[in-house]
Amino acid sequence: MKKIDALPSMLTLGNLLCGFYAVRVAAKGLTPEVAQADASLLTAAWLILFAMVFDALDGKVARWTGAAGRFGAELDSLADVVSFGVAPAFLVAQVAQWADSQHQRLVWLCCCAYVLCAALRLARFNVETTPDESSHRHFRGLPSPAAAGQVVSLVILHLYLKQTYGFLLVGRLLPATAFFAGILMVSRVRYPHVVSRFLSGRRAFAELVFVVIVALLLVAHKEFTLAAGFTIFTVAGVLGVAHKLVRLRAKEEEEEEPVF
Repeated sequence: MKKIDALPSMLTLGNLLCGFYAVRVAAKGLTPEVAQADASLLTAAWLILFAMVFDALDGKVARWTGAAGRFGAELDSLADVVSFGVAPAFLVAQVAQWADSQHQRLVWLCCCAYVLCAALRLARFNVETTPDESSHRHFRGLPSPAAAGQVVSLVILHLYLKQTYGFLLVGRLLPATAFFAGILMVSRVRYPHVVSRFLSGRRAFAELVFVVIVALLLVAHKEFTLAAGFTIFTVAGVLGVAHKLVRLRAKEEEEEEPVF
């Protein structure tokens, strides 16, 4: 511990600062002025997404430079608890008040469950993961940045629909979304590592086209694209498990059929 690697650590601290500032900005969402409150909540949501960028870069830079180690892993988890645990949960609680939720105790219970699951998921990740690249190709359980992205993207969509059409249903569904995202974080559902998949090695031309299309959709309709992208990623893991269970059940039934 006499020396630490500066660049990966600075990126991780950038993640932490984005999460901390997101909480501070989200706290301004209690102002009685609706427009100002919505602007504060939207800024907080984007800060959490910026924290995801720092989080995606720090581990990658650490492995590229041979600087991956226990200190970086522990610091990363501490930052993630704030940016992808506390900040999204607090943001959901703030948004739910403006969405006319009549069950504030239930909202806070969902948010508390999300924070606890995020902390447990990150602690388990530190115990089970090694610094080598092979252990960063898949995740067991929904990654905490993806869970935060799922929640935050719906916050952004909710604010857009609220301001444009006066539609509040998405905001009312946020506490339940946060709860189930927390459950998926501590589950054993298998999820791919998206950053490693698209930034490591050579990629097919079709994958490049896909990335370009997604980038164009983000520019044109960022609110819908972000929400759809994170939702598809979250649901895909669950559907993968369901598909495996169906195949396993079908195989067992074939084996049980009597042979004449």
